[in-house]
This record gives sequence, C-alpha cells and structure tokens, in this order.
Amino acid sequence: MSHTFDAATSARVGLIRACVPALQVYAEHRRALHRQAVLGRGPLLEPLLATRRMKLARLRELGWLRRLSDAAHRRLRQVLALRQYADLLPLTARDLVKLMELPLPFLADRAVLGHPTHAPAAELLPRLPLLRARARQIRGILEASSLDEEGTPFRSEPGDDGQLVLHGQDAPTIEALAGVAHEVGHCLYERARPVRSTLGQIASERFAQYLEERATDAYLSRRGTERERRAWWVYQRRVDAVNLHFFTVERALIYGSAPVGELMPEPATVLRESLFTLPGYQVVYAHASLSRLPTASVSVSHPGGAR
Repeated sequence: MSHTFDAATSARVGLIRACVPALQVYAEHRRALHRQAVLGRGPLLEPLLATRRMKLARLRELGWLRRLSDAAHRRLRQVLALRQYADLLPLTARDLVKLMELPLPFLADRAVLGHPTHAPAAELLPRLPLLRARARQIRGILEASSLDEEGTPFRSEPGDDGQLVLHGQDAPTIEALAGVAHEVGHCLYERARPVRSTLGQIASERFAQYLEERATDAYLSRRGTERERRAWWVYQRRVDAVNLHFFTVERALIYGSAPVGELMPEPATVLRESLFTLPGYQVVYAHASLSRLPTASVSVSHPGGAR
C-alpha cells in the first residue's frame, strides 16, 4: 500500500487508506500512547498529531467538503437539543476512562458485545425476518468471506472477483452478529452500487450502521429481554457519540471552528482509528450516525421505553 496520496482526490472517490506507520506505532506503544493521551503530550503522540494537523490543514479550501461538514454540523446541533440524548451525546471527558482500557482504539462495551447468541452470526443473519428477502445474497457473501481470522477486526475488502467480502472471526456473540451485519451492509450496498464518490461512501456507511443496529435488535427482540434491547440501543448511541465527537474534533482542526459541547481533548483521539484514516473522512461517519438520530421535536420511540 502506498503511503503517499492526494487526500482530496482520495476523499472524492471514497477511499480509506490507513497510515501504516501510525498503526505500527500504535500497536507497539499502545500503553505509552494512552498515557500520553491523558497528559496531552509525549514523544510518541506529538509527531502523529502534528502530521494529522498538517494534512487536515490542506483540506480547508475544498468547498465540497466544507458543505458536507456544515450540513452535518447543523444536524448535530439539532440532535443535541433533544432531551432523549442528553446523557448520551456528546462524548465527554469522563468517557476516556472506559476507552483507556481497550486493546484497540474502538468504543466497546463488553457487557453488551460479549452477550452470547445461540448460534454464530453467519447462521443467524440470513434467518432473521428483517433480512429474509436478502437471505440468498447474504449467504453468498458469507460463503465467499473469511470468517475464521482470529484476532482481526471485522472489515470488508474486494475478493478474487473484485466484489466485496468480509473478514474477521465469527462467534456466537452480539459482537460478532453486529460486526458481521455491519460489513454485510457494506457488501450489499457496494455490490449493487460501487462506491466512487464521498456521497456514495456516506450512503454505504449509513446502510452498514443501519443494518448493524436493526439486525442485532431484531435478534434481541426474539431471543433477548427488554433490558438487553435497551442496553444495545444505548450502546449504539455511544457509537454515534464517538462518530460525532471525532467529526467535531476534525472539523475544528480543519476550519478552526469551536467543537460542540464538552468533548474529549484532541490528544485522546489516539484511542480510535480516526488518527489513522484518511484526513477529512470523519464527515462520512458523522452523516451516517446523524441519519439514524431523529431530529424531530416529537418523542422518539426506542427499545426499553423512556429514560
């Protein structure tokens, strides 16, 4: 993989290209990076943040990116005004404690994700009533995928025929069900509509997040309790909080705008893959999350009833 690329061009065609040197630093020095993130400074942290700031600064003149960012920011302000998200959004400094305990820079909740299911995800997904109309497509994707890769995160990549398949380790857990559903969402969308633009990437991510949440909730509605459905709903809102947090941090770094609310400081962003993905890409995650956060003034119905 080449590490030299034009960020604006890559963003236009919806490509994520990880910064492999940064990932290697993270893997080798994770604990030290976490400590330095809390302090806000350190010899490992500062060069990574400086490089990202430089790349983000180059994006300021891209009018199309600014328009996408402004639209997401307006929706975010509407969401934050709703009472039902008051204790879930935005992500605050106190969330750093939980994130610090993770082996990978992703939000996780072991009580929710470690919940057992009665079968592996590859067996469950095609059988869910929600996905019955797509069962044949889903089985074809799963049969072509690699689901025994221990220790690797779920991800979708082109297979031998150029069509997206997914990689990772399947298991009888909510984590596997959600992860496989998310990547199947990318595969379904991009097999039907190959992504060649940032708007296409937003649509793919939106569908993947929607399928992850709905498929897991559909399983819990049949096999779980209202308390477990509520825990899953809250976890998904925390995922949205992470997406929106990193968007606001990145937006502030690109345009010099003030972040919304009491967000985690920039150094804490080493705790998620946003440090290593294509600069400017957080607007994709933000639009995907905002699409599933109602902004109407009416009460929102969700599993578990009112808070």
